[in-house]
Amino acid sequence: MLLLTLVLAAALIMAYMARYIPPSSGWIFAFAGLGAPLLFVINIILCLYWIIRWRYWAILPAVVFLAGVGYLPLFFKPSVSKHYEGETKGTLGVMTYNVMGFLYEDEAGTRRSSIDSIGRLVKEFQPDILCMQEFQARSGEQKEQIDSVFGMKYSAVRYKKPNSRDGGWGLAVYSNFPILEAGLMDFPGSNNSAMWVDLAIHGDTVRVFNNHLQTTSVNTSDRDFIQNHEYLSPTQNRDERVRGIASKLRHNYLIRERQADTLAPVIHESPQKVIVCGDFNDTPLSYVYFKIRGRLADTFAEKGQGVDSNTFQGLFNLFRIDYVLHSREIKALHYQTLPAEFSDHKAVFTRLKLPD
Repeated sequence: MLLLTLVLAAALIMAYMARYIPPSSGWIFAFAGLGAPLLFVINIILCLYWIIRWRYWAILPAVVFLAGVGYLPLFFKPSVSKHYEGETKGTLGVMTYNVMGFLYEDEAGTRRSSIDSIGRLVKEFQPDILCMQEFQARSGEQKEQIDSVFGMKYSAVRYKKPNSRDGGWGLAVYSNFPILEAGLMDFPGSNNSAMWVDLAIHGDTVRVFNNHLQTTSVNTSDRDFIQNHEYLSPTQNRDERVRGIASKLRHNYLIRERQADTLAPVIHESPQKVIVCGDFNDTPLSYVYFKIRGRLADTFAEKGQGVDSNTFQGLFNLFRIDYVLHSREIKALHYQTLPAEFSDHKAVFTRLKLPD
């Protein structure tokens, strides 16, 4: 137990360091950051274990835990209230959602379109700004259907992978405010990208970034292997599977690092106030998150409620990888995740208020 306490205290310290150390300089720190929520809990349990046994070793996990207590709001935000009941006039509803190509599998395993279902979700919450990742229009007619179902006044779509049928796969921003200008930030050698739009909002200009960073490449088979605890069984190919998953994660950590290093200066040098949305494919205690966040505020850390902070539906529902960040002049009023069966991600809905 003493050895276990030392190892897990060291692992939590490494998780704290993940924000400072690029994966290219030490990818093991990125893996520690990935496990931060569990490491917090386990170190508390170990502290209680040593207290019950009246051993001074309780000091070690206690001190390590307290050293990182400032990171807890990135993961846990216990609260009694669940809904913002304040005035919505003069505020902005902002939603970000990885829509998974508008395709999902029903209970029978049949792939179906989710356009109408997601459209109903959008109309229920009525965001003023909607950022979508993995936006896919398979034809010009389908793009018109999406526009009609969402019912928002303005839109900008940037296809990372356009096709010859006037459609493609990429990113989209829908808005009730006029779009003054829009642009694509391509990530070479990746299926991912970022885009930005300048919106005219109440006489001001706000730049909205919509980002989709490199995927983890952990597929359904890999998820089943982890969630079913198959890595604990001494099967013939267990070690090979574990190494394969670790290799995928490490490879994509390095790619996201480069993407974040490219994206962050563009965000932080913006002459306008910014709202940064998207699927970062990385957790709050990571180099990528802190590189992009910089001095921006995180709506979950400000107004998140409850301990169910995950936005990725899978892998034990532990991970928050979808974000809405904003300039400090903008005030966050509300944060909410919206569970839905139409994607492997939850939609994130926030309410913001611009300065007077």
